[in-house]
Amino acid sequence: MVQTRPRKALIIGAGPVGALTALSLHRRGWEVEVWESRDDPRGKDSAPSNLRSINLAISSRGLEALRSVDPSLAEQFQAEAIPMKGRMIHHVDGKQESQLYDPIHGQCINSISRPILNQRLVESLPSSIKLRFNAKLSSVDFAHRKAYGASPSQEHSTKKKKTSALVPGEEDDDGAIGGGGKKSKSKGKEDHEDEEGTPFDLIIGCDGSWSKVRTAMMRMDRLDFSQQFIPHAYIELHMPADPSKPGGYAIDKNHLHIWPRHAFMLIGLPNKDGSFTLTLFCPFSSLATLDTRDAAARFFKENFPSAVEIVGEKRLLDDFEKNPRGNLVTINVTPSVWSSHAVLLGDASHSMVPFYGQGLNCGLEDVRVLNSVLEKHNITSTTEKALGETDSSLELALKAYSLERHEDLKAICELALQNYTEMRSHVLSPLHQLRRHVDTLLTRLFRSSTTATLSLTDAFPTKKERGWTSLYEMVTFRPDVGYSEALRKEKSQREIMGWAGWIGGATLVGGVGIVGLKLARTWAERR
Repeated sequence: MVQTRPRKALIIGAGPVGALTALSLHRRGWEVEVWESRDDPRGKDSAPSNLRSINLAISSRGLEALRSVDPSLAEQFQAEAIPMKGRMIHHVDGKQESQLYDPIHGQCINSISRPILNQRLVESLPSSIKLRFNAKLSSVDFAHRKAYGASPSQEHSTKKKKTSALVPGEEDDDGAIGGGGKKSKSKGKEDHEDEEGTPFDLIIGCDGSWSKVRTAMMRMDRLDFSQQFIPHAYIELHMPADPSKPGGYAIDKNHLHIWPRHAFMLIGLPNKDGSFTLTLFCPFSSLATLDTRDAAARFFKENFPSAVEIVGEKRLLDDFEKNPRGNLVTINVTPSVWSSHAVLLGDASHSMVPFYGQGLNCGLEDVRVLNSVLEKHNITSTTEKALGETDSSLELALKAYSLERHEDLKAICELALQNYTEMRSHVLSPLHQLRRHVDTLLTRLFRSSTTATLSLTDAFPTKKERGWTSLYEMVTFRPDVGYSEALRKEKSQREIMGWAGWIGGATLVGGVGIVGLKLARTWAERR
């Protein structure tokens, strides 16, 4: 007699993506277990460390993903975040220039501390989800659908973790893994490894840029994998609260602050306590020349005098000297699934540089898209398959997820790389400012149709964006539009801008401006 049983999901990584995945599948009725290599964050001080991670900017895509699982989560995080209505450009001469993200509707992105976001998401998980902290994935036996974990000894767990050369991702770098076939027997004395293993129907890698689940999958099948480092490092610095200013904010709290200097830049995101998390992005080659405190002092005074004045030279240099230099990497994996047994979400499948503020949002959106695919394919919470058997219906759904998500992930990784040049250099260009004003004007004249309503089975109902919409709006404020469609539309609009420039020249010669405007409008609607 065939018996039904709950589907079992084992999630590796309890960062924001892993925690939301766990809650999503739990609400679908799955049995869920989560492994996390770090300590349990619940009930602990969530103050930023200023050592490990860039502040997070959560926007419409991330909030919509939270809302799709639990509407109260989106409301909670919006209440704890600080809205940022635009970029505040700091010029060398001290002049400040506000560039609004959405001049028409006033939409904002939101600054939130990574530790706070992570802590709240883990705290939202019900007690029926099994959480295992200080547990690292050791190996995966896909033949028998078992995962083996290792926990450090008490002595080892109290040692200070090394924090050099970090890579920003949803999770920390846990290093390489042993393999994906049988349980490894070569663990060190300091780690205690499972003997029996943990069974699963589906293992989900939410374990960041250096994913162990991904490495195990790559040993089982031909996965296309690429990684690309950019020649720039990031270093976190800190701007303390100023008790003499309203709320303690030394600079405007409702902007993302940028000190663009072409080859490098400094950015600042606000925290609730009045402080700002500052991040310096600079080529490794340039950092190598700042090998003395005096050299570093000259660098900051020449390039960021206003930041030095606010933070104080000593504090700024102390942070610069002691805080680690992080790498910035783009990682792509295709496909992001294996059979009916494994899937990668977040940075494990698409680590990106942080310059579009979409790393977190894209990772959370993965959860919403996966949930929509499971719903579309009617994947129930129970199965009649014995543990170890291939589930053809789940396999079909996972393949559909990978195919549906691939072009969007490729597009946002490309856009994130492009936006670094914009942030550190193009924002200073009069042509960039002109394009922003033209985008605003054309959006008012040729506004696209109303934003489509999201559904449980259709993650991106706007298949083709009409009218005129700025790239930033589509990427940041339009969760109904896939990243790939946003990129396609922007390329089309750039062609129109070039064509309109030719029409403008013709206008001066032959007075065909009205005709040209009508033609441009027609082209915009069709493309």
